[in-house]
Amino acid sequence: MWIIRDFLRRRKYMIAAGRRMRKLHAVLLSFVLIFSFLIPGCSKLLRMNADTHDYTVIHSSQDLFKMIYDTLYRFEEDVYVETSSYDEFMTYWNDLDQQFALHSAFRERDIQISRLEKKDVCRIQMHMKFNPCGQAMQYLYAKNVEDYPTEEAKQVGEALLAIRNEIITDDMTEEQKTKKIHDYLIMNCAYALDMDAYTYNDTKSLVNNGLSQCQGYSEAFTALCLLSGLESHVISGNSTFGYGEGAHAWCQVKVDYIWYHVDVTWDDPIPDQNGAIRYDFYLKGDSMMKQTHEWCPYFEECYIDYPL
Repeated sequence: MWIIRDFLRRRKYMIAAGRRMRKLHAVLLSFVLIFSFLIPGCSKLLRMNADTHDYTVIHSSQDLFKMIYDTLYRFEEDVYVETSSYDEFMTYWNDLDQQFALHSAFRERDIQISRLEKKDVCRIQMHMKFNPCGQAMQYLYAKNVEDYPTEEAKQVGEALLAIRNEIITDDMTEEQKTKKIHDYLIMNCAYALDMDAYTYNDTKSLVNNGLSQCQGYSEAFTALCLLSGLESHVISGNSTFGYGEGAHAWCQVKVDYIWYHVDVTWDDPIPDQNGAIRYDFYLKGDSMMKQTHEWCPYFEECYIDYPL
């Protein structure tokens, strides 16, 4: 019964926060699209740079998904794609949006989109602005900036390095590293109930206050995995437990060449219990996770549960 009570309580806040986030996401996207297309400077910028970048031709929403996520996890800010028309691009974009596949881990929620259309060709530039954790990873992990871009990024980056150095050693197996990161976040973070989802939903709130929500848990887990030599990314979708739905984020991590799901948020008891760690959603396969989660099929397939 404890897991049902826990999920029901969490669901109340996740449903409300998820609806607010989706509504704001739609408003911000509409504003950014109008802003980019109507102000001459934005169009001019794309025209000036149109021939200096390699544009990848995409033919499906899965192609667009791959381009966005490959760029995101290189911690680069710009994605360049080409389609036959802007309508084709928006068909792919809307498909991903409807499947909750456009999570905002490591970046601000809005993506600035500019376009250049010629006969039978539409070139799209998508610009992502990274949040402090994403900016820290630009420097620490991707090495595509010379220093921390901001003081906030430096604060988050130094905190992540301190955690990594405290809990990870070179002789650990991949599963041992994964478990250490999972356990550390649960022991040192509490779910931010009754708090603003926009303030307490990233790694900054986690390292500064020890409080966060699903995206903050997931972003921190993936960042620490990457800094520890593990492949990982944030996955977005809906959480379901038979009592409604809510936007949710969790993680996938590769251990010994196999991908698994990890939901640190749902493994952290509510209310917070000192010393209590659960493994109900640790290194699980698709079959088990589909009982309580749903997500876009373009994320990695996770065939089995890890043999704990």
